[in-house]
Amino acid sequence: MIRDVDALCDDQWDRLCNLVPGGRAGERGPRCNNRLFVEALMWMARSGGRWRDLPERFGNYQAVKRRYYRWIERGALDKFLAALTTEADLEWLMIDSTIVRAHQHAAGARIAKGGRMPRVWADHAAA
Repeated sequence: MIRDVDALCDDQWDRLCNLVPGGRAGERGPRCNNRLFVEALMWMARSGGRWRDLPERFGNYQAVKRRYYRWIERGALDKFLAALTTEADLEWLMIDSTIVRAHQHAAGARIAKGGRMPRVWADHAAA
């Protein structure tokens, strides 16, 4: 069986399920699938797509979008991501010039407005 790239493994979800706000109180249990919502956020982060491009397996994109913005308003998403960064696995992290590119103008910006004058112009001003 091929595992979906955006799907969480059971051990990953076991570590994250306590960080997800709401949905645990009551006899009925959660009203929505928290795991599916987190996987939808992972899909959005990886793909960079629009909300309406969200695959149907994650549910109605408008409901996912509303829930995302509610998490932001409550500060729940910040707490969730902060908890994830404390357990970051940086063993395989590698950033070099093949990944991070400088802007084309990053090499020779002026120091200040009216600062350095090119040599050709300075020679004409002296003459």
